[in-house]
Amino acid sequence: MLESELVRCIINDILSTEEYSLTGIAFYTRKPEDVIFEIASGNNTDPSASLLRKIIELHRSVRPSLYQQIIKKIIAENIENKDEEKPSD
Repeated sequence: MLESELVRCIINDILSTEEYSLTGIAFYTRKPEDVIFEIASGNNTDPSASLLRKIIELHRSVRPSLYQQIIKKIIAENIENKDEEKPSD
């Protein structure tokens, strides 16, 4: 259920950028437009893993700065965790 909600939000975010329409997303993912519409509207709660991957790939191309921020945050947290694990002198 979590994946379906995530995919729904990602599709709607892609649409909000106006860089892709439902037709464009369907073309990119090689899925019928009605399948993309059903996921975006919450009627399809069981998208395939391959579709999820393609949607995330498309989202990364539309919102690269978001993914750069996520990567920076992960790296910063890993550095913090490693610093906490070091024995203090």
